[in-house]
Amino acid sequence: MTAVALSMSVSCHHSPVPAEEQPGGQEPSYPEEPAGPKDPTVLKVEEGDDLAAILAAVPEGIKALSLGDGTFTGPFKMVEGIDVRGAGDKTILTVTSGRVLTQETDFETLTTWKNLTLTDGRLNGENGAGAFLRKNGVLENCDIHHNRAEGGSSQGGGVWAAEGSILKQCRIHDNFAQNAGGGVYSKGLVKYCTIEDNEAPDNVGGGVQMHGGSAASNTNGTMYNCIIRHNSSKNAGGVRLYGNTQVANLLVEGNMATGGGISGILANGIASIVNCTIVKNYDAADGGNSSGLYINQNGTIKNCLLYGNYSKGKDASEAVQMYINHQYTWLMNNAVRAGGLRLHSSYDPNSNGRNQHLQEIPSGSENIFVDYTGGDYHLTSAANMLIDKGNTSLFNFMVLDAGGVPRRFGTAPDIGAYEYPTPVPAEGFWCVLIGDSIFDRWDSEGIGHPDFFTGNDIVNSGVSGQTTDQMLERFEGSVLYYKPQVVVLEGGTNDLTRVQTWKSSESTIANMAEMARRAAAFGAKVFISSILPCNASQTGDVSPQELIVATNKAYQELAASKGYGYIDFYTPLSDSDGRFKDGYHSDGVHPDSNGYDVMEQILLAALK
Repeated sequence: MTAVALSMSVSCHHSPVPAEEQPGGQEPSYPEEPAGPKDPTVLKVEEGDDLAAILAAVPEGIKALSLGDGTFTGPFKMVEGIDVRGAGDKTILTVTSGRVLTQETDFETLTTWKNLTLTDGRLNGENGAGAFLRKNGVLENCDIHHNRAEGGSSQGGGVWAAEGSILKQCRIHDNFAQNAGGGVYSKGLVKYCTIEDNEAPDNVGGGVQMHGGSAASNTNGTMYNCIIRHNSSKNAGGVRLYGNTQVANLLVEGNMATGGGISGILANGIASIVNCTIVKNYDAADGGNSSGLYINQNGTIKNCLLYGNYSKGKDASEAVQMYINHQYTWLMNNAVRAGGLRLHSSYDPNSNGRNQHLQEIPSGSENIFVDYTGGDYHLTSAANMLIDKGNTSLFNFMVLDAGGVPRRFGTAPDIGAYEYPTPVPAEGFWCVLIGDSIFDRWDSEGIGHPDFFTGNDIVNSGVSGQTTDQMLERFEGSVLYYKPQVVVLEGGTNDLTRVQTWKSSESTIANMAEMARRAAAFGAKVFISSILPCNASQTGDVSPQELIVATNKAYQELAASKGYGYIDFYTPLSDSDGRFKDGYHSDGVHPDSNGYDVMEQILLAALK
């Protein structure tokens, strides 16, 4: 059996996402919801019923509307707390004029409209012809197409979304906004969406205009695991980022800038751009630059792959793939077609290691992709300059890559939106560990002991910063994917401090119990490990040391009641006050090399 050391230093798509978020490759697929007994809180609405009137006076006791097949003509207004679901492309929401769907105020609770088609919205001088969302408004698994926001200042042809809104698993295509965000203008969260064939002819963001707040306000526009392709605008044909934004796991392909601007991604603000594949974007203007990615302010670009972006009248080998126009931008572990990186004269790549580990891809290297001509940008074994060459510090939501497999395999993540998966042998792997930074650091060079994992056929799926509910969310793809014979569970420290104070561990214990149950149901032997000692000071009614002891006792009782093994790392690493023993930790929370020596002896003894 081939040994694998996998430590996911993320805390944001082969059993990848939870069932309700499963993309199934590049294009999401959604099974029909099973029929169940009639729910008295759900009102069935049939074609011919006046949906707008029902929403204006929802009957008492009703919490959701279930729309049948057919076309419903609005406009419609979202009602807080009333979820609406349809039958996908069989349930069409449209208007004779104006906007299809409006959320007029911020909501206190999440309200979701899902499995719907929103089409033919028409506005002039207003935003969001298909839908206008505010805080806690959610569109899920919706097809949003052929909506038009005309007029010089119009934004968000398909959707205009404020802070706190969510777009999830939507296909947003063939929409138009005169000014910005042909498909989407968002200040909120966009995930697992396909955004294609949209247009913003007068300005920026043919596919997406992602808008964030200032660093001080901590209001970030966030987008991940999305496909943005074949959109067009005067500038930023694919994506325009403005303000404090973060994006990850994007495929940005075949977008066009018509006015000599940036064809792929344009960042004007403090942008974090991680693990994106930016290919075949086209600058259609004479003398254009064809920059696939242009950043005009300080930010961070990690693990991005840029190849084959081109411009009118220029040979592909001359085209600029990435242009850095700010002296404080951090470049970490990116890959660019040879000669395709352009730095502003003020940028000093040697200042504080600001441009780290650049991989240059020779022209004519299309064989690094499964099917470059056909648009399949998964990596092949020929992509040795990309596989395991990424920076290990990722966003905490990056559980899966853009195609649905766990991020990451091997000693580091791969460069680009797609991870080259380690094949899983028919018999599976012997042992998989899942946990937080305690496990994540265990196989890091200079801190932990990578050879311990490769030498003992152990897969390490630790993720720094994660809570147990985040581990539970990724459990299928990060653990069961490997068909393990043995599963070791660790976590809880981040749960207990998630609100900057030490609190009850009730939900932590429940999450640990559910992960153990899933592993046991899969047929694996289960071990629950203790939380390690922690030198944090008391900030609540109970000290960290007391709460850790209480949680470990609950873990031990859970293991005994279900027949799982319990691994006690806490006792040999704690002193008489319940703090981390001197000489065995690096910062009062994480083990040092000596601490991991002790843990390795304990783990192997338990597993034998």
